[in-house]
Amino acid sequence: MSKRVQRGSSAQIGRVPRLPRVYVPRQRLWSRLDTATESAVTLLVGPGGSGKTLGVAGWLRRTGRADDATWITVADTWGPDRLLPHLARRTGDDRPALVVVDDAHRLPLATIRALDGLLDTDPDSLRVLLASRWDLPFRRLAPELLGHLTLLRGDLLRLDDEETSALVAAHTRTGAADVTRAIARRTQGWCAAVVLTARAVGAAPDPVELAQRYAEGGPSVADRVASEVFATLRPRERHLLLCVANEPVVTPALAEHLSHDSESGAILADLGATGLLVTRVDTPEPDDGGVPVERYTIHPLLAEVVRRRISAGGVDVMRASATVQRAVHLDVARGVTEDALHRLEAIGEHDVAAALVAEEGPRLLLRGHGAPIHDFAAAHPSAIEVNPGSWFAVALERWFVNDVHATVQWLERILHEPQPDTTVTVLRVACARLMRARLGLESMAAAVEHAQRVVADPELTADGSAVVPILLCELAITQNWTGDLVAAEDNLGAAVRLSRTHDLPALTAVALSHLAFTEYMRGRESSAAEVAELVLALVAERGFEAPYSVARARLARQLAELSGLPLRRPARTLDDGDLPTHAADLATRFWTRTRRARVELARGSVSGAEIVLETPLETPPLPAHLAVALLVERAFLASLSGDAALLDRLHEQLVELGASAEAALVSGLRADLTGDRRAAARRLAEAAGGPAVEQPAVRALALVTRAQLLDGLGEADQAMEELREALRATQVRKNAVPFLGWSRHGTPVPELMQRLVPAHGDPWLIELDADIAGLSGIASYFGPSTARPREREGQRTAAVRPTLSPRERDVLFELARGATYADIAANLFVSENTVKTHVSSLYAKLSVNRRSDALAAARAMQLL
Repeated sequence: MSKRVQRGSSAQIGRVPRLPRVYVPRQRLWSRLDTATESAVTLLVGPGGSGKTLGVAGWLRRTGRADDATWITVADTWGPDRLLPHLARRTGDDRPALVVVDDAHRLPLATIRALDGLLDTDPDSLRVLLASRWDLPFRRLAPELLGHLTLLRGDLLRLDDEETSALVAAHTRTGAADVTRAIARRTQGWCAAVVLTARAVGAAPDPVELAQRYAEGGPSVADRVASEVFATLRPRERHLLLCVANEPVVTPALAEHLSHDSESGAILADLGATGLLVTRVDTPEPDDGGVPVERYTIHPLLAEVVRRRISAGGVDVMRASATVQRAVHLDVARGVTEDALHRLEAIGEHDVAAALVAEEGPRLLLRGHGAPIHDFAAAHPSAIEVNPGSWFAVALERWFVNDVHATVQWLERILHEPQPDTTVTVLRVACARLMRARLGLESMAAAVEHAQRVVADPELTADGSAVVPILLCELAITQNWTGDLVAAEDNLGAAVRLSRTHDLPALTAVALSHLAFTEYMRGRESSAAEVAELVLALVAERGFEAPYSVARARLARQLAELSGLPLRRPARTLDDGDLPTHAADLATRFWTRTRRARVELARGSVSGAEIVLETPLETPPLPAHLAVALLVERAFLASLSGDAALLDRLHEQLVELGASAEAALVSGLRADLTGDRRAAARRLAEAAGGPAVEQPAVRALALVTRAQLLDGLGEADQAMEELREALRATQVRKNAVPFLGWSRHGTPVPELMQRLVPAHGDPWLIELDADIAGLSGIASYFGPSTARPREREGQRTAAVRPTLSPRERDVLFELARGATYADIAANLFVSENTVKTHVSSLYAKLSVNRRSDALAAARAMQLL
């Protein structure tokens, strides 16, 4: 027989399943298993109810193999890392111990691939019996030819006449040959169908007559036996099964809760004695007090019988529906909502389920149970259609999975079709407007203003609705984009507090991940990294899916770590792989591009970073605070590449935006580029004294760069004061970028730091001093590998980028360092003639005839 493993079920590792009181030996199957399991992998394939589980269990018990075998009933969470360790167990004679994997059709593809690989590379390490409802995607030809893989299915699982006769006789309590023949002819050896039909026939006043009717044909066995099976059960048994048949695992306590019958545990145990209708799980789980609790599963064939009965309706169905609804309402009142929707749907109460979606849908979603909402809405659209209060939960579920098209359709209906006249509707409408605004479908300013009025009204926010923290979160996300960061921080903090109060972990993760970006944009890199870690820890601890929250947290954490590059201590990762970004998460999309640029820079490519920042974003026009941040970021790169013309253009754009401090910083970098140290110091003083964005760190960078210039101009005391002020400004945020030495004509920062270290034992100063020791400045760091504007102009029509050999690259890097041929020969352990050969090859590939042109071409082609 097969076991039902459905929504929410968990895999089991334990003893071999018990055999029912009525059990017919499967000698033909056992004989084949004796020989087949000598191979590395045995695949037993048969449909539900064909007798795989009890057939294998009987073989293990009757042949004395049960004690040495490991029995695993798997679920779709059994990846390779979880399954493969169980295959390493050995017997006393150092052979692989037999592992039986039941419900193997639920194994993920990655696990099948891992088994396939072991079957190909190390078959002697395996002895696995896989029981599956269908073929598994093994590459079977070679393993079958070599005897490493054995496939068992088809007639082998079909009961023969003798087995069918014994099973029929046991369940019908009659030895009439006519009954046995009739049932055997109709069921054709299908184990579960034989048992179900025999039970129905055995309960009939005239078993022979009923068996003949079954043998005459017509509808399927399941259809024909459904009413008879229920007719043979006692009313309390029928009521219990109607209430619990759709549960993946049933405990006596759950059965009593759903059926409102104090004797449900005894009824379950009695039904479990048949070995088919209900099966007792052999690995009971402890309750809260550590006491083992019996657990049962309902056979899928019986579950199908119950579903048909519920569809047909009747007094018994109405009674079961009433008790299940009572149990669901009690659960909802206690805050236990994850199974409520499924239970109402299973009992056929679709309108009640839609009402639950309207009232509790957001809580379900934000506790990590959004899939049931989507499944219910897809399966019962008419129930959702007639309940407008449920539309917001359905829209929110689609919003969380980034299905923008479906979300917009529901949002349009929420805004333009009649809704319930409640305070919750006001909150939902405010949320809907913010969502649409970030998609560019209405004015962002108007949506924010409306939402602010709503959240400021205590009458609208005092009812404890889960929509309140959702609205606060959506408002703050929009404010992160528009630049109202103080309000965004307040609203996200409130959203986090309320979501924790209501136990909404998914919303907590969303709010915290956006709060990490608020902290980062406010110049609090350390705080941003700490908040990001809270998100990752929460998702790992609660075990729910939150891909966008996790991606935001990782992005915020990496941006905080990149604030110290390029220093000698590497960041945790320079991974530039794509992170999933929600279509309406505008600020995250902006900072994702910035992160890609900074990764390019950290890897030594100024031009690569410039290309990334020049790539257009598919967002509304940038708000002022992000437009300024982008221009300053580009100015840093222009300074490194010596692009004076671009610095002039960026300065003009910043002036137009009213960003006077940032414009002064760019002007100061431009003056330093041409060697006008006095002018540069004046402009940097303006930058340090005016209001500026916190990202990038404009004020601190202006202070340190001015300190370099002042010291070079002989004003050492003032230079030290500027440097100390920069240290104070960056001490909490741990941003090292300002200390990388942005002035080309001032004193190197490490030299300035050395003067402060003896007099100040500040940990941040000591840490910085250790990191930047020996670095002359960021311009010098990138200089040899960065193409100047003139070099880029000269290479615009260049040929395809050439492919250099490893040794040619080594020689090119040595040339960039200014090494002579003799130096290169000594460093690479080759002769000078070999060096000259490689240099000639390089010149030919780069279409140049001298060193300076070769280096210019290499920089322009990003070969350095």
